[in-house]
Amino acid sequence: MSTRRDRTFHKGLLSFMLLGLGAATGAGAAAGTFEGYAARTAFVPVTEGNKLAVDIFLPVEGPEQSSFPVVLSYTPYQRAEIDPATGTARDLMRSRLHRDLVRQGYAVVMADMRGTGASTGWLLDFMPAIWDDGKALVDWIAAQPWCDGNVGMQGGSYLGWSQTATASRKPAALKCIVPCVIPLEGYTGEVCPGGMYLQGFLNLWSGFMTPAQRNHYVPGRKLPTKPAVDEDGDGELADEIPLDQDGNGTFLNDGFPPKYADGAERKHVYFLATREHEKDYDYSQWAKDAPFVNSKSPLGYTMYDLGPNAHVEALRESHIPIYNVGGWFDGFTRGTFELYCTLQDTNPSKAIVFPGYHDVEGGPYYEYLGEARGAAEDLLLKEHLRFYDRYLKGVDNGIDREPPLLIYVMHGGGWRQENEWPLAREARRLLYFAEDHTLRATPGPAGKDEYRVDYTHDSRYGENNGNRWMGIGGNAPSSLPVRTEKDKQCLVYTSAPLDADTEVTGHPLVKFWVSSTAPEGDSFVYLEEVSPEGEAMLVTEGQLRAGFAKLHDNDDIIRGGNSDIEVLPELPWHGFEQEDFQEGIFAGGAVVEVTIDLLPTSWVFRKGHNIRIAIACADFPTFRLNERLCPTNSPADPNNAAAAITIYRDASRPSRIDLPVVR
Repeated sequence: MSTRRDRTFHKGLLSFMLLGLGAATGAGAAAGTFEGYAARTAFVPVTEGNKLAVDIFLPVEGPEQSSFPVVLSYTPYQRAEIDPATGTARDLMRSRLHRDLVRQGYAVVMADMRGTGASTGWLLDFMPAIWDDGKALVDWIAAQPWCDGNVGMQGGSYLGWSQTATASRKPAALKCIVPCVIPLEGYTGEVCPGGMYLQGFLNLWSGFMTPAQRNHYVPGRKLPTKPAVDEDGDGELADEIPLDQDGNGTFLNDGFPPKYADGAERKHVYFLATREHEKDYDYSQWAKDAPFVNSKSPLGYTMYDLGPNAHVEALRESHIPIYNVGGWFDGFTRGTFELYCTLQDTNPSKAIVFPGYHDVEGGPYYEYLGEARGAAEDLLLKEHLRFYDRYLKGVDNGIDREPPLLIYVMHGGGWRQENEWPLAREARRLLYFAEDHTLRATPGPAGKDEYRVDYTHDSRYGENNGNRWMGIGGNAPSSLPVRTEKDKQCLVYTSAPLDADTEVTGHPLVKFWVSSTAPEGDSFVYLEEVSPEGEAMLVTEGQLRAGFAKLHDNDDIIRGGNSDIEVLPELPWHGFEQEDFQEGIFAGGAVVEVTIDLLPTSWVFRKGHNIRIAIACADFPTFRLNERLCPTNSPADPNNAAAAITIYRDASRPSRIDLPVVR
């Protein structure tokens, strides 16, 4: 049965999947040359005998033209929904981007992945068979008379991953991709950031995926996927969905053959395809028991095999143009820059980063920063169209000669073009942990600070209890991330009021030396701006399980080091393989050096405000509590280890924050 959580998740998915549901015309939208579209649905044969359900939208009511460049979206999130009660479909044409593309003479296609929607087959998320299906799909599109031989791709999150996966198979017709909000590697991006299980997001995601893959129908709450085959030939698709005879939300448990509202005979194409989806693997169920990057999935794959890092070598060989899209408050922002920097010397590459969460153009930041609602969507639409015009239509519009990076500098004037990342003009500024919980430009007298671990610390905020990590599942916060009260549960270090505006653009690094009364421990670090009134606003964050404290070559992200690819930028990497984890790292009073890169940002700390570092040792329920200290995963369990940490600050252990300051 669907829940409110499912609906929240689906709303978030649609936002980055379709890139906005605004009006068909508006500020920033170019005047179109086609006034309408013709829609059709097909069943496309791919690999292993599977068939993918595909919606196709072709421009009409314009210039005489029989073939078009095509923009493809390849999704596990239902290419279209339909209401069995009314027959009303909700499809790709809800999206302003796709309506604008059709007006500008592009055909657009949306396909259900195997094991999802109305497609056949079963799914282990991110498995290589999906990559092969993507190539077969592009090859099929290129062979159609309505395609002019040029195909691009579009979409965010899983749909961004599906672009790098498809491109890694090098279909000849695929000429460019625009992956939005994806990591370089999935282990620290979506499963175990810093080595700690991201239960909040994965439970949310699984709670949506399981009923969606099985085409559950709960009136007013959950709609099934639009079928791909009109078996009775009456021109309607809603009646191809079997009746839910017992009213429990699914038709799959009502016996065979299924029954239909019109009573007509069928071969049960939709039912049989959906029944295959019951073989799908629940990602959260196996990922929760895969604590290392080299842990095995049910089919033997590791995280080296399933993330975009598995595609990098082939992407570099393909030389395909890539436009990376990220959000400063997305969980995958590090990956946005890693993909851009690692591929820029082999692939025509661009990147744009918004002051948003996982849906990039949503959230509370635009009003806070004085931007008009919808301005981000306008810009994103414009950039998509320019990129496709250049690489699918061959229009010399100069996008490939502009500075390749477009970033939003928060409190610093907004949009700014840059030529490189990290910025060549950054200067690293150290602020040391000092006495009286201060941050100072020079080390203070030797000392140490103790903190009793509070397992109830919870980083979520807003009426919907969201945060950066829950936002990956569509649960982006509805209000700004004010941490003033949460900081009371943390160990904090705060600077003196700044005597000038200070821009921090890049990757902040935190290094500190710590011991614990418990043998294990986790660290969650928050960089904040504190106003003269004392309000603490989150800027960025990072985390690490202490057992992974040892640093490794970040080139190991690609196939565990079995590659000669240099991963850029050079950032701390903690290996995260089983062999890298040091159990009982704090045993015997050991003092451990911890280095954490905070997710990248571009933020101007304003004159008269303070810079703050807040450190917690838990973030429940977003992250699972440390299993060795809290085996029941309950912050209220009296049997939890009563841990206390000590952070050291002296000449040999200069605990500090290292900020990329830009003048």
